[in-house]
Amino acid sequence: MAELKIKRRVLSACQTNCYYVYREGANEVIVIDPGDRGDVVYEDVKQLGFEKVAGILLTHGHGDHTGGAIELKSRSGAKIYAFEEEREILMDPEKNLSGWFGKAYGFEADEYLHHRQTLVMAGVTFEVLHTPGHTKGGCCFYDAEDAVMFCGDTIFNCSVGRTDFYSGSMKQLSDSIREQIMTLPDETKLYSGHGEKTTVGYERKYNPCLS
Repeated sequence: MAELKIKRRVLSACQTNCYYVYREGANEVIVIDPGDRGDVVYEDVKQLGFEKVAGILLTHGHGDHTGGAIELKSRSGAKIYAFEEEREILMDPEKNLSGWFGKAYGFEADEYLHHRQTLVMAGVTFEVLHTPGHTKGGCCFYDAEDAVMFCGDTIFNCSVGRTDFYSGSMKQLSDSIREQIMTLPDETKLYSGHGEKTTVGYERKYNPCLS
C-alpha cells in the first residue's frame, strides 16, 4: 500500500485545520473540514497536483469547519459527507454558528454516515465513529491501517472540545473520548480540528482534561 500523505491548511478566524489526505501516487485527494474558504482549498488541491476530490468529509457542522464546503463542492464536483445526527445542525444557521463567520447558511450533505460505517475512498479506508459531545452528530474518521484518526473538535493536544454550544454535553464528550479514542493503540496519530497533531498515548498520559 502506498504511503499516506497528510497536508494541513489553517483557515478561518478560529484557526481551523483543513486536511488533504491522499496516497502517494494517487490521482485524487480527500478533503476533511474545508474551513471557510472553498476557493482557497480548491487552489490547494490543484497545487498538490490533483484534478479530482474524492470526497469532502465533515467532522461536525460548525461554520468554521463547513463554510467552504459548498464552494468546494461547486468547483470540484465532490460529494459532502457528514454524520446522520448532524443534519439538523448543518441545516440550521443558528445551530451551526455560521453567522459568526460571515453570511449565515444551512445546507444538506450529499451522504449521511452512521456509526462504525466503513468508508473507502482514494485508497483510504475509514471507520466512521460517532463521537457526540462537542455536537450531537460529531464524528471521527479512523484509518486503522495507517494508525491515523481525524477527530475534529472532540479532542485536542492536551485539551478537549467545548460543550457550551447547541447539543453539547460534557458527559457525552467524556464518554466518546474514553470509548472511541482512548481504546485505540497508543501510537495512533490524532489530527484535530485546531492546533497541532498528537497521539492517543500522549493524550492518555498528559491531557489534563482526561484525569
